[in-house]
Amino acid sequence: MTRLTKILAIALSAVVFGLVAFTGGFIVSQVIFLTDNVRTHQAQNAELTGSLSEMFNIMQQRALDPPSETTATVGALNGLLQSNNDRYARFLDAEEMQRYDEGMQGHFGGIGVTLGEQDGTTFILEVMEGTPAEAAGLKAGDYFYGVDDEFRDDWISADLSTRVRGEVGTDVFLTMVRPFPEGEMPSSFEHHLGDPFEVTITRDIIESPVTLVEMFDDNVGYVRLFTFNLRATEQLSEDIEGLIADGATSLILDLRDNPGGDLNQAIAVTSLFIESGPVVQIEEAGIPEATILNVTGRTLSEQLPLVVIVNGQSASASEIVSGAIQDHERGIVVGTNTFGKASVQTQIPFRDGAAFMTTAHYLTAKGRVIDDAGTPPDIEVDVSMADRAEFETDTQLQRAIEEAAKKAQ
Repeated sequence: MTRLTKILAIALSAVVFGLVAFTGGFIVSQVIFLTDNVRTHQAQNAELTGSLSEMFNIMQQRALDPPSETTATVGALNGLLQSNNDRYARFLDAEEMQRYDEGMQGHFGGIGVTLGEQDGTTFILEVMEGTPAEAAGLKAGDYFYGVDDEFRDDWISADLSTRVRGEVGTDVFLTMVRPFPEGEMPSSFEHHLGDPFEVTITRDIIESPVTLVEMFDDNVGYVRLFTFNLRATEQLSEDIEGLIADGATSLILDLRDNPGGDLNQAIAVTSLFIESGPVVQIEEAGIPEATILNVTGRTLSEQLPLVVIVNGQSASASEIVSGAIQDHERGIVVGTNTFGKASVQTQIPFRDGAAFMTTAHYLTAKGRVIDDAGTPPDIEVDVSMADRAEFETDTQLQRAIEEAAKKAQ
């Protein structure tokens, strides 16, 4: 048995062990049922490991570029994780896990772009100023086709970001497509196929911004939250307390293009605005009732009138926060329908890396379905990417300022 098949055999055997490790008052019929299940899984394990070993040997003999045991193992693990059509499942080796952890801390080697997803592909939402991506001529709207030697038209942002990030000073080779005029975001990528172009970018230190803070007329305090990384709650709390100290009488929380992040950060951010009650409901397989996660009890020093801005790229943790604000009638949500990602990916340590797999779905505080549906705003206002670039033509922001000033009166 090769190292590849040994690893997979161990992983699959762990499932079998879990089935026989239960103790307690099982009746005879249940024991027989579990025994049958164990036998079934053992047979499946043997068949799977045998098939993998056979294919690996064939590739060593016949493939033009045979895989190493390492690449074969990673490929097999990713194939297994995604065999149930879990789009967000993936295996990260030790090096990729290091880049993932650095990204959650907001400090990493990368190229300097924020990512969005649409029509099953990943594209650039924003190019940060003074970064390698800007120097290389990448533009908002460019979407990814190839990273180094892997080409796909169905990248998800989490997978793509771990591949693009890397050690400072190293190169990443990208194949991009620019499918429409600069500054114009299409309603669909499916009919905007442009000509691919290639670019080699040298990674540099990227300090991922957490927030952007402004004070507008009528003492409307504004904070844009870019991501729910491990610094999100502390930075947001500090920014808002500063706005309150400067005389803000109402607040805008801008979650547009925020792809989400850490679930605990979503709960903590919501807790800044809501003093008691549920934030989100978690549905897990095998558990008949949803688990309700409540606020932490840590709120801001003063509860000002609140407006939240969202759009079609506000996903995951952004939808938890905006949904809770709506359900508790804590503020007004302005913008367009959110992305509709309500799956929970659990990080599971596994042999020199970690597996990420979908283990649950979440609902809003009052049980509204988010997955594939998103959450609708209270006040619908659409705006083009080009118009968002200017303060005066950003109709979503202008409406949010209007509502925030009105609520403060």
